[in-house]
Amino acid sequence: MEGAALCRLCAGLDIQAAVERVVSREHWKHSGSHHLESPWHRTLADVDVSSSSCALCAIVMKGWQASREVVVRRAIQNAMFDTENPPPGLDDPVNKIPAYRDADGITLEVLRRPRMVEDGRENRSSLFLRVKCGPAEVASFDVVDRIVAELRIARAGGGSLAPGTMDAVPTDIALHTDLLVNDDPLSQDSLGVARGWLEMCVNSHGGDCSPRTGAKGWMPTRLLEAVSGSTKIYLRESAALKSADNGRYVALSHCWGQGGTPFTTTHQTLPLRLGGIDISDLPQTFQDAVTLTKELGLRYLWIDSLCIIQDDAEDWAKEAAQMAQVYRNAHLVLNAANSDSDSKGFLQRRHIPDTIPLPPPPPLPTPSPTPSPTLSTTPPTTPSPNPPSPSPLNLTLQLLPTNPNQHNPLAHEPITTRAWCLQEHILPPRALQYGTHQAFWTCEHLRASEDGTAIRQPAGADGGGAGGQLRLVCGSGNIAPSVFGRAGAGMWEEGGELLVNWAGWYGMLEDYSARGIARDGDRLPALAGLARVVGWETGSAAADADAGEGEDYLAGIWRTGLWEGLLWCRAREGLVLAATTEYVAPSWSWAAVVGPVQFVLYGWYARRARWKARMSDCEALAEYRGHFTVKRDSDPYGRLKGGTLTLRAPLLRVVSVRPRQVQPPGLRSLFGHAPGRSEVADLVVQMKLGGGSVWVEGGFDDRGAVTDIAKLVVIFLCRLPHVLEEGFVEQRFGLILEPVDGSKQYRRVGFIDGVVLKKSIMDGLKGHGMFSIVGYPRPFEKDDIYEAIRDNELAKDPLSLDKTEVRIC
Repeated sequence: MEGAALCRLCAGLDIQAAVERVVSREHWKHSGSHHLESPWHRTLADVDVSSSSCALCAIVMKGWQASREVVVRRAIQNAMFDTENPPPGLDDPVNKIPAYRDADGITLEVLRRPRMVEDGRENRSSLFLRVKCGPAEVASFDVVDRIVAELRIARAGGGSLAPGTMDAVPTDIALHTDLLVNDDPLSQDSLGVARGWLEMCVNSHGGDCSPRTGAKGWMPTRLLEAVSGSTKIYLRESAALKSADNGRYVALSHCWGQGGTPFTTTHQTLPLRLGGIDISDLPQTFQDAVTLTKELGLRYLWIDSLCIIQDDAEDWAKEAAQMAQVYRNAHLVLNAANSDSDSKGFLQRRHIPDTIPLPPPPPLPTPSPTPSPTLSTTPPTTPSPNPPSPSPLNLTLQLLPTNPNQHNPLAHEPITTRAWCLQEHILPPRALQYGTHQAFWTCEHLRASEDGTAIRQPAGADGGGAGGQLRLVCGSGNIAPSVFGRAGAGMWEEGGELLVNWAGWYGMLEDYSARGIARDGDRLPALAGLARVVGWETGSAAADADAGEGEDYLAGIWRTGLWEGLLWCRAREGLVLAATTEYVAPSWSWAAVVGPVQFVLYGWYARRARWKARMSDCEALAEYRGHFTVKRDSDPYGRLKGGTLTLRAPLLRVVSVRPRQVQPPGLRSLFGHAPGRSEVADLVVQMKLGGGSVWVEGGFDDRGAVTDIAKLVVIFLCRLPHVLEEGFVEQRFGLILEPVDGSKQYRRVGFIDGVVLKKSIMDGLKGHGMFSIVGYPRPFEKDDIYEAIRDNELAKDPLSLDKTEVRIC
């Protein structure tokens, strides 16, 4: 917003002086912020009126509105009010809410926050202007917490001080301000940042960010050769290249897009590709990838649609099986995150939103001339003690989002909607990612953005091993602490991450299952490369097929996290998880259905009773007896033709199914609070138990696919006693199964997730619930009650059911 108009009060803000004070060495030791003393608008209503003609007031209002939306979301998450009866005016804009509109006490401050420079040598900070508004005191039930607009103080002009400005502006200001991103990703400024990241990583990170799988110099079967100055690229067989360019190649991660004819290699086009492809004939995303490869000084490029023969099933299966090696061995992965189609490209000019020049500081007073003691026309021979004041540093204000996703800044980009692209995001040791507003860097040591912020990546648990994105998936794989027993370890990391067995893998699957994929049959192949690397990194798989590679990988579920992986259900209320259009996996695998899933054993602690995380463990009620899968291809992590899982578990016949009551069932026999209900269960399932019945909530994956309720059975996989003041309630998790005609096998049709219920004596009366929760008294007391609770000694299984061998296909 060059030359943006400012109101008188905004133009009078001496932000420059506050910036100088915050970054001065004396001030640095004491405080990280400085309140502006300049007079400003008194209320939000004043700012709102001014926003129609003042660019800074308009940006502040926009920031306040976004902050208000965060306040409401947090209040909903923290159950601060009844969502069925919300406070009046909850969704009104901030300028219509009296608590904000008329409140005095707007504060403005310049503050600094730590960040790390790109080469990781020292800690620095970023500077912000923070504008707060709202009532100073808020009752716990009010949803009018203070709202905050934060504007980043960025440095324009390529990141260097102009000649002659060092005396006017402290160099600390230049060192502690982020860069304003150039709107052209192919500008020398932006390309310089990208080259700097790659050079720094190669020269400073040793072998940590280098390829780790396969032999040194490994290359994919085919590569595209991009020769500097040439208007063509050439498809090459890598075997003929030997170790050209030391095996360094760039791999592209991209969305093919919907509709149209994709630009691919087939048996018919293979000779043409080998003879050379005019770069101008390529779709724009491929052209952009070729341009960047050359600009980074590299020669070889891998693009799946061109380097795999798309109409050759054998070649496709072979290349898909080595996808992990392609991305783990790439010198660099280019991520075309901002483009939803190959035809659109990813290096288009970027919109730099909500940016205005920083109000200039007041002019310095002009010093009075020193009178000459004598009348002389001889010019002075020494420099003037008062040279002209140089221009101030070119700073700007840029509105920040209120809730940036620090773990994944690309969370809202098109590429995050595609299933194939997830492993391409997690696997690379180093990646250059192009988002809508700026570029990002990720490697095993560093996450950085083009605006200058950077975060050092945590190493693996032993100080080495996988870092970066892969660490988040592998870090909890095949570890002792689990929801079935913490083994003396804490359950939650400081940042709130669930640190129990396979939480990272199944959390990743919740993301993966929500992504789109063109062919259902690709659901396991699109994950196969990542599964193979995770198996290697966690010790959960042998290194080669002869040693049984993939034997502990059950269609997307790890054998050492079997119960956690079997207990999945739809991610949101109202979803239908329909079976895939072609056979993909056995019914007990999440891959057998289409739609986003959640894994309920992790969500129970996280969303329903977090205070029990160190007090109660799950207990397995089922036993694993064996499994087999029939592979469609040679890849042990790839496509399947069939499979079964044999368990020994409590098996109960379903008597009836009815919709669950809207009002949560009450707990009347014990003192305390029951755990929260499943957010997606919508049924109450009655099962035959001896001469009576037991009732537990659950749901069908696809109710329309269930043909005969009378034939259904339930197997219980695990229990979780919820211990209260003088007893406990019994939480059960399991699967709803139906028999397969003509066999002794079952297939999954739904899930069980709820406390054991009983029919209320008031059942059927208007205004009363139909069920209440069964409470069980403690069988005995123990001195060390917390140790007893942890070991479930005060909550023995009240049902004590016999087990039956069950085969599920």
